[in-house]
This record gives sequence, C-alpha cells and structure tokens, in this order.
Amino acid sequence: MTLRTKLLALSLLTLLLPWSAWKLLQELEGFLREAQEETLLASARTMAAVIPVGFQTRLLFLPEPLLPIRPLARRPSLDGYGDEWPDADQALAFESEDGALGMGVMAGSHRGSLYLMLDVRSAVRGRIRLMTRDPRGLFSYTIESQAPGPLQLRSERGGAGQMEGFWLDREDGFRVELALPLAARDTDISVVLEELSGEPARSTGSIDKSGQAGWIRLLPRWQEASQWLSRSEVESVRSWLVDSAGWVLADSAEVPGGGNSALDTGTQKTTWLQRTLYALVADSSPEPMASQWPENPVRISGPFVDNAVAGGEGSHWARELDNAAVWNTVAVPVLVEDEVRAVIVMQSASEGLLLMTNRALSRLLLTTLTLTLLLALGLWFFATHLSRRVRRLSGAVSEAMEDRTEPGELPLVGDRDELGELARNNEKLLRAVTGYSQYLQTLASKLSHELKTPLAITRSSLDNLSHRELDPETRRFLDRAQEGVDRQAAIIRAMSEASRLEAAIEAAEWDEVDLGQLVLACAEGYRTVYPG
Repeated sequence: MTLRTKLLALSLLTLLLPWSAWKLLQELEGFLREAQEETLLASARTMAAVIPVGFQTRLLFLPEPLLPIRPLARRPSLDGYGDEWPDADQALAFESEDGALGMGVMAGSHRGSLYLMLDVRSAVRGRIRLMTRDPRGLFSYTIESQAPGPLQLRSERGGAGQMEGFWLDREDGFRVELALPLAARDTDISVVLEELSGEPARSTGSIDKSGQAGWIRLLPRWQEASQWLSRSEVESVRSWLVDSAGWVLADSAEVPGGGNSALDTGTQKTTWLQRTLYALVADSSPEPMASQWPENPVRISGPFVDNAVAGGEGSHWARELDNAAVWNTVAVPVLVEDEVRAVIVMQSASEGLLLMTNRALSRLLLTTLTLTLLLALGLWFFATHLSRRVRRLSGAVSEAMEDRTEPGELPLVGDRDELGELARNNEKLLRAVTGYSQYLQTLASKLSHELKTPLAITRSSLDNLSHRELDPETRRFLDRAQEGVDRQAAIIRAMSEASRLEAAIEAAEWDEVDLGQLVLACAEGYRTVYPG
C-alpha cells in the first residue's frame, strides 16, 4: 500500500466527527421530546386536579350508556353515505351474542336539529325499532324497507311529526340515515335491531339484562367545560375531557380562539430526504400518523387513554408524513371520589422538534462532511506531494549510485523538514561511497607501482643467489622462492591490465550489436570445430 493510500485511509477516521455529532443530535432530540412531554403532562395533571366541583358532580352521575352528539359542519344530505359525518368509524356499537348481527349508532346535530346514522351488519334483512323521549313525550318508530331509497316515517303514538330518512343497502347489511323532528338537548333514544328471518331469531341494540329495551342518553358537548378547558390550557395546546369509554365530553377548540393553535402548526412541508434523516436521527422516532388527526374528534382511543382510565398516565408521539408537525398527546385521569370518572387529554403539535433537528442535522452534515472532504483532499494532496518528493530523492540517489561519479547536489537538500535532512545525509553517504570507490579503483595501480620495486629487489637477489654453489636442499628452497616471485609478478601485471581494461571500457564508445548475427557467427564457428 502506497503512502498516499495509507494517508487517505487514515483520513477516513475523520468520519468519527460526524458520527459523534450524530449521536449527540440523537440525545438532543430525545431530551427535547422528554422535556415537552413532561411539560404537557404537568399541565394535564394540574387541570385534572382543579376541575370544578360542578363538573365533578356531572361526571359522578354520568349516564351509561351515552352517545355524544357530534357537531356537524353542514346539514347532512340524507343519502346513507355519511360524507358529512366526522369520525364516521367512531360509533356506539352493539352486537348479538353470536357476533352475526351488529349495529353502530351515531348522533349529530346541526343548528339545533338532531340526526341519526344507523349502520347495520346483517346477512338477512332486518328492521329497526326506534324510540325517542324528550320533554315533549315518548315516541316510537318502526324502520323497515323493502327496497333502498328515501324513508317517510311517522310515530306510532303520534304527535312527533314526520321523520325523514334514507335506506341504503350494502354488501354486509344496510345503513339508515335519519333526521329526527326533535331538539338536540334532553333526548334519549332506544334502538333495537331485529332480524325478520333466520333461525334462531336474533336481535341487538340498547337492550338491558332483562331483555327490555334500554335508553341511550344523547349527550351534547359540555360548553361550560369546553370554555373552562379553553381558559385553563397553555398556549399551543388543545384539550379534551373524555369519559372512561373515550367519548369526548368537552373540547377546548369549540370555544372561539381556544385550542386551535396546536392544530395550525406543521404547515411547512418537508422533503423526503429530511423525513428520512429525521427517522434515522430519532432511535425511538414518533410513529407516522396513519391519517390526519380529526378536526373535531368524537372519540379518542389508544393505549395512552387506556392507561389513564386504569389510573395511570399515558403519552403518545406521532408525526405527520407530509410536513414538519410532531404531535404529543398525553392523558391523565380525573379522580372523583377516588375513582376514575374521566380523562383529561392534551395535545401539543409543533414544528419545534422536527424542524430543530432538521436544521441542526443540515448544519451538521454540511459542516462535518465539508470538513471531512476538505481534510481528505488535503491529506491526499499532501500524500501526493510527499510521494513525489520521495520519488525524486530515490531516483537521484539511484542515478548517483549507478554513475559511480562525483555526485551532484541532490534534490531536497535545502528543505528544512525530515526529507531535507534525509537528502543531506544521503548526499554525505554518496560522497563517502564515491571517494571510497575511487580509492579502490586506484588501489590496484598504486599497489602494482609500489610492489614492483621490492619485487625487483627480491628477484635480483634471488638471481644473484642462483649463480652461487648451493647444496641441493638450499637450491630447492631457492627455486620455490623464485616461483613465488613469478606468481607475485603475474598478479601485479594482472592488476595493472585490469585497471587499464576498466579505463578502456569506460572510455569506449557504445555501439549497437546485432545479436542475431553474433549468434549465427558463433554457431558457424562451433559447427566447423564440432561437425557432428
């Protein structure tokens, strides 16, 4: 691995900076959520503790079963479809013992008029017996139709006026939408669904334990409680008072200027990338809302409400899919005579958490990734420059060693860093090696020159000695001495010839040789000597 690659890999450690900031941002997001949740719970506890005595009394004697009258934005067109009904899936449900027969009842009011929606689930045709009572008296109706369409009903006891409606058949039953000639206050109803065929005959509805038709109290919103909620709540918070079944008894948003600010936040759209990054930042991110929170909820349900009904406290987080709204909903029980009679539900919706996290995340990514990129590029350029300097120094040293001449000034010797010091040390080493090589090259000629004189003296002495009369043993030693002198003379001649040959080779001019012709000439010569 090259030096440049190593430094580039080392620069990846700078990614620890955005990772640590990412973890810090996660902790910040969790802290903000915990702080907002605790603040909202504290407000809900305070409201549950100071609820007026009059409301406590009404809660203590709250009828059961009850059916809240949901406010309708406009007069329903009696067609059985229920487009004008808010929270059409929230109804007071009844079911037969075997579960084959079911009915949902909804009540609504518009400008003092009362409307009912009866959603029936049945495999066979049935009929509905409806009774109403108010200060004017008791009235009963039988709702039965052979074909879908408008209904014109009159009370069997008279005096109630004509009731209009619409019968709509569906795949699993039918739906009846009615406009009652009654006021929306102080009204009770009794609804019983009976099958006209089938064995055994089944029925369901507001039937008590003795099998008699029971009464359902139609309960309008408590305007006084709604006003109290609106005056008591904090800014950007919406409050509800719900019973133990989750039915909304009072809503702060029903008071002009109260409780709506929480619903008006989250209007700023966020991109897909921002939502994805926020989901990655929040380890326990709020779950996406499957649908928009209703403007006027009729029933509020969920695990957080169930916890409050059981005597504890509940909290729920959610975020909208197409904007920056983050919703926190809490529920606190209302105790009357040491029993849970109702629940205070408060909701705070704000852009604060998500937008703050997105802004911080954007700055974080922009800053840390830019710094990481710049640092990686800087290290890469530094490694490239360093590698180029090292290669220059290495090439100059190799060239000086091959030439075996007096080395010139190496590159980088003037630099003041470690490479400059290395270049200066290499220059000193090359000069020492060159001087030693030159000394070794001239050593042979110097030795041959210096050895010729003592060798000549030795040879002349041996020649003079050989002309004298010597005994055989001495003559033998003399011959051996002369052989040694001859060998020394041969070595000196070889040293002189080698020095001259090296000098001749260095002075010779280079020439190109055709190796093919050389090999052919050698082969012809060997063929002449060795014809076989």
